[in-house]
Amino acid sequence: MHTIKEEINRQSAFHFLMENLEFCSPMGRKNLFCRFFQTDPTKLADILNLQDEVCHFVDKYKETQTLARLVEQLCQLNDISKTIDLLGNGTVLDDIQLFEIKKFCLISWRISTILLDTGFDRLHFHDLTIVIDALDPEKNRLPHFYIYSSYQAELEAVRKQINETADEELLAQLKWQESQIEDEIRKSLSKKVAFKQVQMQENLNQLGLLDLLLAHAQQIIRLHLCKPDISLNDCSSYTGLFNPLVQESTGKFQPIDITLDGFPTLITGANMSGKTVLLKTLGLAQTLCQFGFYVPASSASVSLVDSIIFSIGDKQSELNGLSSFAVEILNINNIIKAVKEGKKVLALVDELARTTNPDEGKALVISFVKLMQKYQTNALITTHYSGLGLECRRLRVKGLTITGKEQVITPENINQFMDYSLLETEQDDVPNEAINIAEIFGVDQEFLHSAKQTLTSAIRVS
Repeated sequence: MHTIKEEINRQSAFHFLMENLEFCSPMGRKNLFCRFFQTDPTKLADILNLQDEVCHFVDKYKETQTLARLVEQLCQLNDISKTIDLLGNGTVLDDIQLFEIKKFCLISWRISTILLDTGFDRLHFHDLTIVIDALDPEKNRLPHFYIYSSYQAELEAVRKQINETADEELLAQLKWQESQIEDEIRKSLSKKVAFKQVQMQENLNQLGLLDLLLAHAQQIIRLHLCKPDISLNDCSSYTGLFNPLVQESTGKFQPIDITLDGFPTLITGANMSGKTVLLKTLGLAQTLCQFGFYVPASSASVSLVDSIIFSIGDKQSELNGLSSFAVEILNINNIIKAVKEGKKVLALVDELARTTNPDEGKALVISFVKLMQKYQTNALITTHYSGLGLECRRLRVKGLTITGKEQVITPENINQFMDYSLLETEQDDVPNEAINIAEIFGVDQEFLHSAKQTLTSAIRVS
């Protein structure tokens, strides 16, 4: 089962989003790393619906003290899981640990009260009043703790004598007696609060979940993410799909509309036309959805998969001694193995067989697409190969759009003239824009002139 940590390590945009969640407490981040990749549509729908309700809550109370008080309490929350665990071992807690328990129970009580006062009841909190009363016999409900004299009449009498005596020997005896009574009280208190150990841990987890939900709600508002619908067939569709990391880095990202129909799709387009980013963005959206997060799009309907398998280059494997082709072909084999095992896969393959000779490269692309068709797999494959002769869906990135001669294109502004929208096409030829882009970048004219002549001769021969 996929974990958040695995995805953070392999997807930079996912890492960017998870690192930019603004938590109030360490429990929020801890809850984040407890999430798993969901393949059950019912469980995932419940997670997304809960997030939706929290988003409505934030929108309703964003300008009020209600949300501010909630955040204030969460900011005081610490991870006291280890202290709670000690209760199950029969450990007698010290004053600091009893303080931690008291402070936590007060936070839990205050937050549950705030939520219930607003009518929000989707998160369940256990009543820990018995613990609070045990640690707060004077009922002042303040987040501090010491062994109160009111715990035991004998303790009160001893402390009174301590304050009144000037006899050093008697004082030492009274201090020892005081410490013995305090130890017995700590033992008694530890036993009392231990009965609520499970409930305390569950409340702590719920508070961590609330922190995560609030942090993601703020991110949803900030980045304009959308709640994905769960598709119960093999088709996924996105309107206005964008990549938050690219948007953050460049200041803009042209939204894309795309539908995946449960079969392989070939994607063609010029260099720099965003094909690789498109694959990564689709992988990001699928990952976010199946971890229960909103996705970067105007609207989305997502078909759940068992796994997302990328073949978009692996520099780490190359550093470990594998050639780029070896890394690529092993990734392709992983995809084939998974689909033959009956797993539902989203396969994202960038420039399949680009590092081998064209004849073998084309053969590998054709064979891979045919296998993905046979096993009805959502596979997106970018390619520069023409003349594949495959009967499959094709999309082309529109690419450079130059409307007038007066427009000056430079390496610095070329992205302004790049149209990243996708067009359905039946053509088997890949657009030739590499030389055009090289000219824009001011590459040596003799070199480019020779390349144009070679290309013209090749077209005539074919």
